[in-house]
Amino acid sequence: MPTKPGTDRRAVIMHAAGVLFLARGYEGVSMEDVRHVVGGSKSTLYRHFTGKSALFRSAVEALLDEKSAPLRAFTPTDPDVRGSLVTLGRLVATVVLDPSGISLHRLVTSEAERIPGVGQTFFEHGPASGQAVLGRYLQAAHDAGVIRVQDARAAGAQLYQAMLGDPQMRLLTNSPSRPTPAEVETSITTAVDAFLDGTLVR
Repeated sequence: MPTKPGTDRRAVIMHAAGVLFLARGYEGVSMEDVRHVVGGSKSTLYRHFTGKSALFRSAVEALLDEKSAPLRAFTPTDPDVRGSLVTLGRLVATVVLDPSGISLHRLVTSEAERIPGVGQTFFEHGPASGQAVLGRYLQAAHDAGVIRVQDARAAGAQLYQAMLGDPQMRLLTNSPSRPTPAEVETSITTAVDAFLDGTLVR
């Protein structure tokens, strides 16, 4: 996969490594495998990344940032707070319930104790990123007098888990009872309704 003129070489390497890690797992990928895909010399590869663990952390970060871009770019257009929160829940679902998202979550969990920092990278660029988007929206709704929350960031984290915790766990554990799209939608709307029941200013 030769690099096109103007293409960020580091980004090309991270993308290729991410694809390989998802397909083969951490142990199934070597730096030489990555070099073979992206082309170039071994010295070029090691100039960007000190070793496989560093490349793995960077690849995880890049994969998560790519997947969560639509969520991070969320701009509320629905004047109804319920509608905006449900929309946010659906965006979160596209990140955490997508097969590649589930595969990445499993992969990081399996390697988190052996690779320093990868768990923190996953959390900061995955769950914490989504929770922050929810928290910012909740803070804006609070400031507008629509809802009342003491800590918008904490409320966002709780709502994030409430909306999709059950469907995500069923997928992570490969449960035979896989969540249907209707169940995912119900999980989101039920969590939003319960949250607003306790916070909406009437």
